[in-house]
Amino acid sequence: MIVAFSVIGLLVLTLIYFVLRAQNLQKELALLRHSNKQTNNKVTYAYRNLVMVTDALEKNLIARVESAFKSRLIDQAQYNALHTLMRNFSTIVMSCCEKGFSFEEALNKALVNEEITQEEIKEVVKGLPSNVRMVWSKNTSDGFIAFCQAATNAISGATKSEPEKTASQN
Repeated sequence: MIVAFSVIGLLVLTLIYFVLRAQNLQKELALLRHSNKQTNNKVTYAYRNLVMVTDALEKNLIARVESAFKSRLIDQAQYNALHTLMRNFSTIVMSCCEKGFSFEEALNKALVNEEITQEEIKEVVKGLPSNVRMVWSKNTSDGFIAFCQAATNAISGATKSEPEKTASQN
């Protein structure tokens, strides 16, 4: 009889342990759901801001390329290649960030509806300064962003006078 009560007591204690553990797990699950919801809200906000920033940067880069072309600092082939890249800047960056594509995959996807090929773009890139070509070869979104910035600086840098170039290098 004492053995039976001992077994029943042990089972009751085990039951109490599992009930308390289940309650703690439910509380933890509720906290994790709340934390997940907050994190999702922050990610959504950051994503919207990233889209806005890439769109604004795309417009700025397009304006730089168009200005360089109007000033005859770049020829038609360079303009076609660089303008296509800058026009698809936001699409390429978002494909890399959102879908995890490499730069080359995102570029191929962006060029599907374009008249210019990746080989023609690479030929134009070969004619750019070595520091611009270096960031092109990274094959990442940050490399592409740096390339666009460096390329537009390189083509617009031809309009600076020698004292301005010296001052900007220091």
